[in-house]
Amino acid sequence: MSSILNMIVSRLITAKMSAGSRASIVISADNGAIVLPIVPADLPEVSNPQNNETFESVLGTMSVMGTLGLRKVSLKGLLPVDVSKYPYANPLGSTAAEVINFINQCRAKNNAARIVIAYSDGSVYLNMACLINSFEYYIDNVKDYHYCMELLEYRSVSPLGGLVS
Repeated sequence: MSSILNMIVSRLITAKMSAGSRASIVISADNGAIVLPIVPADLPEVSNPQNNETFESVLGTMSVMGTLGLRKVSLKGLLPVDVSKYPYANPLGSTAAEVINFINQCRAKNNAARIVIAYSDGSVYLNMACLINSFEYYIDNVKDYHYCMELLEYRSVSPLGGLVS
């Protein structure tokens, strides 16, 4: 999985899609990788909760610091059937059918995935192992697809007892 991801990210970084730094979103898993053809104008917010707890005691309300929770990312966007209709689309982006099939295969095969949001200058906004919690899409009257997906951080446990991201 990581060799496919490294290849795609390196192609995106070396491709001069426009002057300045432009973001790309890559999702990879055991069954391959996709590049979202259109990146939302605003990159997704990354929810990063901390599992703190509060309780009442004879001293009043107390709080106890908890461990970091699982990060969550929600993506909404457009998957054009013909990317040439959109001058701002990533020329290396996957087709709508490739994205939908890839996501559906990941979910059907219970594959964890990895989302990477990287800029063309090489900086990385997000690199997270994840599970695809939900994936919804519909087709509009010009036959382009619109999607909404929620990704939840995935942490696996190694046989030696440690967390692997």
